[in-house]
This record gives sequence, structure tokens and C-alpha cells, in this order.
Amino acid sequence: MIPYTVSRSSTVVQLPADEYPPALKDGCFSPVKQQSFLADKNWTLCVHPQGWVYFYNPSLKVVTDQDIRRPEILAIIEASYAGYPLSDLSEGMEVHLHVQSLKDLQKPQESRDKYSMQTYNLTINHKYCIASSDPLEVTDASALLLGPHRLNRCRRLYWNFLWNHPAHVETPPRAIDDATDALTWFYTDNLISGAKSTVPFSKIECEELSRVIRGLTATSNERSIARTVFLAWLLREVCSYRDAENWGQLTQRESQAARKQKSTPAYTSTQPLSPVAMVVINFIINVLFFGIPHTYRAHVKITSEYRGRLSNVQKTWENYIDRLVREYSHFLLISTVLLSATVGFLAVPDIPEAAQVSATISTFASLGSIIVGVFSIWRHQANTTTADSFTYMHNVQHGPLGLYGHSILLSLPPTLLVWAILTFTLSVVIFVLHGLAETGTWEAASIWAVVGIFIVLLLAVVLALYTFSIIWKFQRRTASMWYRFTSFWTLNTKRKPIPGSDKV
Repeated sequence: MIPYTVSRSSTVVQLPADEYPPALKDGCFSPVKQQSFLADKNWTLCVHPQGWVYFYNPSLKVVTDQDIRRPEILAIIEASYAGYPLSDLSEGMEVHLHVQSLKDLQKPQESRDKYSMQTYNLTINHKYCIASSDPLEVTDASALLLGPHRLNRCRRLYWNFLWNHPAHVETPPRAIDDATDALTWFYTDNLISGAKSTVPFSKIECEELSRVIRGLTATSNERSIARTVFLAWLLREVCSYRDAENWGQLTQRESQAARKQKSTPAYTSTQPLSPVAMVVINFIINVLFFGIPHTYRAHVKITSEYRGRLSNVQKTWENYIDRLVREYSHFLLISTVLLSATVGFLAVPDIPEAAQVSATISTFASLGSIIVGVFSIWRHQANTTTADSFTYMHNVQHGPLGLYGHSILLSLPPTLLVWAILTFTLSVVIFVLHGLAETGTWEAASIWAVVGIFIVLLLAVVLALYTFSIIWKFQRRTASMWYRFTSFWTLNTKRKPIPGSDKV
């Protein structure tokens, strides 16, 4: 006979049904004391660790979430299970009853849908840890014939049921073994696949969960309801992951092809750009913006790629924001210093008009870099959740500007800073050269010396910029023009006969 179970605040007490006393002691949860109409109904009130209640009847093998302490609800429950084949349930089986509406139950029996009971009820088999809306699918005989895919789906339904209704049953014996086996594989996959692992838990999370499971094997946790909830939640996530990965359906080659297809990002533009538009965009990016948008475009593409589990998306998004904030902070510092220098330069009396115009442009460029940088830092730091990252990337790829336009906007702070530096440098050069027409020989010599130093420094800066722009790309070493010329000359000299000599 199935033991009768009542839930306490921290333990589960099991009593044989034939030895169950007519009145429960204090501390046991029974609705009979408050609702006399439940007398002789054999219902037990069970409390979930989170605090809410459900009801279980060991005689009928029925579990319900409805409040049967209300007579009208109890009447609906009784009418619902009246047509269910409860007598066909074997030992270790029960039914989770989802009550139909009172309006449907008031209809004549012949006008009801004959499949309504199967649609609104879940049959549970605790022996094999499976559940299904079809009672015939989870019988002891049918449980051994389930395929891997269907078995996984039935197990997920079972663990989801146990996660919500843990108080009236003991923890299944196989729960700890199944959880340990799943975590061992998840840990192994993290070691093998690294950042591309798609398992639901990271390596650190697997270590923490394994440590918790080892603690649950202690004798003090044998009757813990919270242990049942924890293991049911963990195994439900395992079954959900397996269902998403087509567990038990594909061959090794098909599985690898499916994973490769999932990991390959598809960057499709809803409105392909015309060749003329691409020419204009390339001119803007490579000339007006000095190629800076290419860096931000690559950064956005890497951030938008889904690699492994969902937690990696959050980590990638946080790294993206941290990088933008760090770069923009540096640009803000330089722009602020340059703005102060430009304003001070404009305060110098008798500077040429061309220098004034160039310095004014530098001022506006510095202000633009500061404004865009400050606003971008504020907006990016205020949206750091995973949902914000999905919204952000969707709008980037499907917005009117597209990925190219967004990368151009992201590169505005450094680009405006570069223009501010160039125009400020130009204004200083104009101011220096303006003094040639108004000074003597020594003053002109000093000015030309300054110009010469400026040219040398300019060449050094250009060389450094070019070197550090290509140093990150693998360069095939080629012979210099001088080496090619000398080699060609030496080779021809050796082959040319010497006058007056018989040797060729």
C-alpha cells in the first residue's frame, strides 16, 4: 500500500495508510481541521519550500494545485477525476490534475470532448521518473519501449512536476546519479570546447554544483524537501538542454554539422547596398574617417556572435561596453586638453585669419568629440543586461543605418579628435610661417629651423602610425628595391664578358 505522506516545515513524515490517525497532531498540515467537509476525503496539504501549497490524496493518487479548501473547487476536482481511469494506475504512479473550468463541467457528459481528461492531466510514474499527458505512455511496460528523444521529453515533464510538487514524495534514487553524470559531461565539454561550449553551465558552475550535490548525499539531507527541489531543477535544465541539442537523434557527423551551422553567424542586410553607395561609404570610412570605423565594425561583429551558452553573451556584452567606455574616456581626456590649448591659442593677438579659422574648426571638433563621447558613455553604461544586448544588436543590423553606419557613429569621438589635432597643428604651422614676411634674417632662419624640425617629427609620426597600423597583420617579407637593383646589377656584371679576355 502506498504510504500516506504529510508535509512539515522541514521534514516529510510517512505513515502507512491503514495506520493513519483520525486527527493529526499539531505541526502536521491537514485541511480537515479547518474545513469539516474534507473529513474522510483523505486530502493532505503540502507546502513547497518557497511557501505556497498544493494538495495530495494518496488514496486516489491525485495531486492538484487548486484550493480544495473551497467546496466549489473540491466539487470541480471530484467531477474532473471521476472520468479518469485512476484504478489503472500501478504502484508508484499518480495523476497531476489540472481542473477544467466550471463552465465546461456543467455541460452534459456526452457533449464534452472525450480527450479533455488526457489534455488537462499529467500522469506521473515515480518508478521510471517519467511523466506524460498520455497515461498509456508512462506505464511500466511502455516506459521500457520509449525512444531516447521521447524518454527525454517525458523525463523533463517529470522533473518539472517534481520541482513544483516535492513535498509528498521522497527524492528519486536515481536523481543524484543522473545529476552527477550530467555535470561530469558538462565539465568535460567545457574543457574540450572552451568558450564555444554550449552546455548550460560553465566550468566554475559545474564545480560549485558538484560540490553541492556531494553535500546532499549526507544522511542529514535524506528527507530534505529542498534537496528534491534542487535536483529536480537541475535535471530539468539537463533535459531541456538535451532536447535543444536533439539528444539521441543525430549521428556524429550530423551533430557536428548542426553545431557548425548554429555557430556560424549570418550577417544579412535587409536592404543590400548598391555599388554607388558602397563607393561613397568606403570614401567616407577610409578618407574622412581615416579607416577608424573598420575597427569598430569588427568589434560589433564579434560582440554580436553567439558563442556557447547565454552567459557568454552577457560577458561579451560587458567587455564591449568596458572597451567603449575605456576608449572614450581616453579620448575625452585628450579632447579636453586640446580644447584648452586651442582656446588659449585663439587668445593670442595678431594671429593670421587662416590660423584663426583652422583653430576654430579644431575647437568645434574637440567639442563634438567630447559631447558624443560623454553621451555614448552614459547610454552604454546604463544598459548592461543581456536583453539590452539583444535589442542593441538587432537595431544595429536591421536599423536604417546598418552596420556600416553604426560603426561610423561609434568612431566619431576618435575621428573628431584626429581632425581637431590636425587642424590645430595646421593653425600653428600657419602662425609660424606667417612670420617669415615680417622678420629679419635670423628670425627667418629660426622659423625655417622650426619648420625643418616639424617636418622631421611629422615623418616620424607618419612612420609610427603606418607601422602600428599594419603590425597586427602578417606581412610577407619582400626584398627591397635597392637589394633588387644591386642583385640584378651584380648578376649582369658576372655574365658580361671582360674585354681582352678569352673567358666568357
